[in-house]
Amino acid sequence: MKASILKKLNVIIEEANALKNKNKFESAIKKFQQAISFINIKVVEPQDKKIEISNIKNAINQTYSIQIDTVIIESIRFAAKKEFKKTEKLFQDALRIAVKIDNVDLKNAEIEEIKLLIRENELEEILMDGIKLREEKSFEKAIETFNKVLTIAEDIYNKALNPESLVRIKNEITLTYGFQTRLLVDKATNLKQLGEVEEAIKIFEESLDAIEKYLDPKNRQTEITNIKNMLNDIYSNQIKPFIEKGKEYSSQNEIDSAVSEFNNALNLSSKMFDSDLKNLEIRLIAEVLNPLNIERMKPILENANKVILREKFEESHENINAAVKILEEALYIANSMVDSEKKEIKIKEIRDMINNACLSGIKSIKDKSLQHVVQKKYDDAIGELYTALSIAKNMAYPENKNPELNNLKDLVNNVYTAEVEEIINKGKKLAEKKEFQEAIDVFNDALNLTNRMYLTDDMEKVVNMIKSVIYEVEVKLLVGKGEISEEQKGKEKEIEKLKKRLDYAKSIEDPARKFEEMNNVKKMIDDVHSEEIKLLIEQGNQLAEGKVFEEAFEFYEKALKINEIMEEPDIKNKDLVKTSYKRELINKANLEIEKKNFDSAIKSCARAIELDNNFINAIYYTGIAYSNKKKHEMAIKSFENAVSLDPNHIDSWSNIGLAYEHLNNLEKAKQAYEKTLEIKPDFFMAFYNIANIFKQTGEFDKAIENYTKATILEPDLARAWFFMGCSYFDKEEYNDGIKYLEKAIKLDPNLAQDIHLLIKNLKVSIDKLKESLSFSFLNR
Repeated sequence: MKASILKKLNVIIEEANALKNKNKFESAIKKFQQAISFINIKVVEPQDKKIEISNIKNAINQTYSIQIDTVIIESIRFAAKKEFKKTEKLFQDALRIAVKIDNVDLKNAEIEEIKLLIRENELEEILMDGIKLREEKSFEKAIETFNKVLTIAEDIYNKALNPESLVRIKNEITLTYGFQTRLLVDKATNLKQLGEVEEAIKIFEESLDAIEKYLDPKNRQTEITNIKNMLNDIYSNQIKPFIEKGKEYSSQNEIDSAVSEFNNALNLSSKMFDSDLKNLEIRLIAEVLNPLNIERMKPILENANKVILREKFEESHENINAAVKILEEALYIANSMVDSEKKEIKIKEIRDMINNACLSGIKSIKDKSLQHVVQKKYDDAIGELYTALSIAKNMAYPENKNPELNNLKDLVNNVYTAEVEEIINKGKKLAEKKEFQEAIDVFNDALNLTNRMYLTDDMEKVVNMIKSVIYEVEVKLLVGKGEISEEQKGKEKEIEKLKKRLDYAKSIEDPARKFEEMNNVKKMIDDVHSEEIKLLIEQGNQLAEGKVFEEAFEFYEKALKINEIMEEPDIKNKDLVKTSYKRELINKANLEIEKKNFDSAIKSCARAIELDNNFINAIYYTGIAYSNKKKHEMAIKSFENAVSLDPNHIDSWSNIGLAYEHLNNLEKAKQAYEKTLEIKPDFFMAFYNIANIFKQTGEFDKAIENYTKATILEPDLARAWFFMGCSYFDKEEYNDGIKYLEKAIKLDPNLAQDIHLLIKNLKVSIDKLKESLSFSFLNR
């Protein structure tokens, strides 16, 4: 750029700055714009032109900014004078200037600041309106105005972070409430002094409501305490005339009128706020009112006692109700007493009288009900218990806390349960006769009876028990009709439907709903499987009853497999399967032992032990099978396993002894037999077996002694009589021997068919020998 051009340009810029410094902003702007025109005409080089124009535009923006600051300073002066309209006009002028700024960031910053100042001016104007309303004692309108200001301020300063203004507004609200409250308190105090106490109370209460709106907790509590004290003072002065009037009536023996006056005083005291003065007033009222109420109760309690002492009081429902009605009158008076230790004692005394009167009647009724139950007169028993329930409802217990009511409801349920059990037993007998439909009808009668029971856990158990029995018999009916396969097909179709529903549940996107639906479907599948298992058990039972064991076992095995595939295997169902399966395995083992198929019996017992390691019957019959196979060591091992599970298993101990006898270990055999006597001292077979040991060892007297004990306990034990006779023969005491042998043969002729004639001949020979010897003695 040429020096001459630059010199001319600087002159223009200096003139513009001089105008700006004199606050002649419009003229300064025109000069700066003249400089830009000069550059566009005179400056040729593009780069120089661009730089100089940019510098001048910055100067123009700076000029606008200074002009805005000048306007804002002027507006703040008006704001200080509370001339809010002029202030707002100047802010709007500043806003119009800011719009002209060429630099976007600077323009936005200036506009944002001016808008904030406009909002603050608006807040200040509204705040002043509120203060003016407060000075005019328009407190509600003032508070409404301040709250409006507070809402606007919170919106502004949450962004501008200027808490001081918020604090100021809140202080103005607190100050307004303070003025309002003090005005109310002063008004109420004046009314109190003028004797207009009801109006004074009303305004004091209004002032309390106003104080609750205080934002300063410290000031609030002090004011509240003062007002409460003034209210208490009013109530205390109102109480005094009632007390005096009550005392006057009391001295004249007008008890009801005296009580009425004292109760009026008590009602007033209840309006007082908690304080030492209130406690004093209540104590003074109690000192005069409670003794009067106690005197009022005396004749009532005497009348109640007369009724209670009537002959056979507990047997008369009418007498009990009459006594309770009288005592409730006394209880009403006791409850109206002023709170004190005497009141609590009196209330307890009367409640105990009511409860004892009711209990005496309830006990009598319970005894009658029990007699009816013993005689199986269930309807009469229930009728008695319902009478007892009506009495129990009169007992002096808080609602839902009457133990006798619950006890009687349980007794009602127990009577119905006893009746249900009798009906169930009748149905089971019909089922045993295979009269299944008739049995189901009887069971349904029992189920209908449960509708009269009270809803309790025990009632639910009874209902579930009946439903289970009904289902079992329904299955038996289906099996009997040959319709079981159709039922099973129905279950299979139901499972297929539920599996499709489960697939749908898996596709649900919502995790919570998916989890809930899948669980519901799985439970439904398990329920169907549970019914399948019961069908299979019954089919197995029917086949086993016909001795078709192998096919029966296939049904049990299938039932066990279904239980395993259930989402939550049913322990109860599994136990039902195992119980039937184990029982029929042992029945089969017994049959095999009878047929001398001992290995097959051992195999059946082994499967039963797989189902239940602690199944003593299976272990015991394994031993029996080994004994019959003459494998006595294996038998002893099985029997010892049985007694390790049940040390009192007599049959196992007895068979241990027999096995040791076969092994000729008579001492161990004897020890095993003696063990059975420790368990059961009157076990006659133990004495019989021990006698056999002594006979084998030649101890005939001990043998006879134990045979005798066995026959005392079991007189029809032919073998004991037989071998006792043998022992006498061993001792060469033939007459006794013949006597006991004959007794044995009489009990069981099969015992000694081959020797019966010999015994008879021997007896004739002995008789002839006795006759010959007697004759020789006579001819001596």
